[in-house]
Amino acid sequence: MRRHDPRAAPAPLLLLAGMISLQFGSAFAKTLFEQTGPAGATLLRLLFSAALLCLFSRPALRLLRTRWRLLLPYGAVFTVMQFAFYEATSRLPLGVVVTLEFSGPLLLAALTSRRALDRLWVLLAAAGLLVLGGTRGLDDPVGLAAALLTGAALTGYILLGARVGRAVPGGAGLALGLSVAAVLALPAAPTLGLPPLAVLTEPGVLAAALTVAVLTTVVPFSLEFAALRRLPPRVFAVLSTVEPVIAALVGLALLGERLSPLQWAAVLCVVGAAIGTGVGAAHSTKAPGTDTGPDPGAARASGPARDCGPVPGPGRAPARRPRARP
Repeated sequence: MRRHDPRAAPAPLLLLAGMISLQFGSAFAKTLFEQTGPAGATLLRLLFSAALLCLFSRPALRLLRTRWRLLLPYGAVFTVMQFAFYEATSRLPLGVVVTLEFSGPLLLAALTSRRALDRLWVLLAAAGLLVLGGTRGLDDPVGLAAALLTGAALTGYILLGARVGRAVPGGAGLALGLSVAAVLALPAAPTLGLPPLAVLTEPGVLAAALTVAVLTTVVPFSLEFAALRRLPPRVFAVLSTVEPVIAALVGLALLGERLSPLQWAAVLCVVGAAIGTGVGAAHSTKAPGTDTGPDPGAARASGPARDCGPVPGPGRAPARRPRARP
């Protein structure tokens, strides 16, 4: 029986710290946009993140050859998700983008769940998203489309991440997936407005991009890896739903992005729907005779990767590695 170290930080605190680090990194990335643009920041973040994760996890390169049919679409989806996320955050407040990103996983929850109550939660989330998209100050159709594309890519990432987690051991799947994403980003970035190479290689820009990679990848990876060893699935699902609130608060504190009361109400509608979906999934799998198998949408309806790994379905323990997010 594993002995618990009373001096260890509580697992929920580690998970929350990982989410805060992720959002601080996303906010810090916005400060790069004037020099690098969203495409340049995305490319540098992917390159540094892939290098750091490969350094820490040391994946076997033969897995690229044996699992390329899985890792290629996995990396491609992550590339789309990352470019869309940074394009959206360059145009809209961080809290709004993270909230809109939840649309994909919540739709997945509605389509995969057999519980009627989950569809009611998704209707609540949809109402919040409609209100959010119609509020004043969010009249950028490209930004809104990019945020929704992030949510759609996240849905594909969740489905592929579950398969990668079963096929590739440990943290190698995420490291190799990010490596594929970084390679795919090299030809994609110039078509999306990449600045001159001299700008991207300035020491200050490289240092800032490395900081973003550490805050959005290494720190959340390490903290969530430790937390998920002892965090019950229901607690994990519920805690993950506070991410839009964290993003909105970080955006306010670091970027001066103020949401209106109506926008805050819309954000809380989406958070409430994600909490209801996650808690309902955990309760249904605890009840005898009600386990109908994995429900990938409900278990991580909360979640952008935005930098993490495979998504646990109800009735299964969370993956022993963190989620992947933009």
